[in-house]
Parts: sequence; C-alpha cells; structure tokens
Amino acid sequence: MDKTKTFGILLTFGILLTIVGTLMILHHVCTWERFFDIEDILHHEFFEAIFFTAGITLFISNHYNKKRSE
Repeated sequence: MDKTKTFGILLTFGILLTIVGTLMILHHVCTWERFFDIEDILHHEFFEAIFFTAGITLFISNHYNKKRSE
C-alpha cells in the first residue's frame, strides 16, 4: 500500500471519528440539555473524549507525515 493511499485512509478515519464525537455531543445536548453529566461520565463523555482525541491525533499525524514525506 502506497503512502498516499494510507494518508487518505487515515484522514477519512480521522474525519469519521470526529463526526461521531460531534454527533454524540449533539445527542447529549439535545437529550439532556447540557454538555456533560457528572453521573453519566463513564458512558457518553468517555467515548466523546476518545473519539475526539483519536480523530484529532489522526489529523495531526497525517499532516506531519505528509510534510515529512515531501
């Protein structure tokens, strides 16, 4: 697999994770009318943080790996 195809896959997966994290936050805000809930911290907020962190990390690593390979 060449590097350009790998960059595209990582970028797509990063976008997907960020969108899923955003949708989870919107669902949480629309359902309970607040961004976070201390009693529910181990469910929604944990996965929101994981998805956002993974998505943003893939964006950043994709950007720097693309610069380094040029």
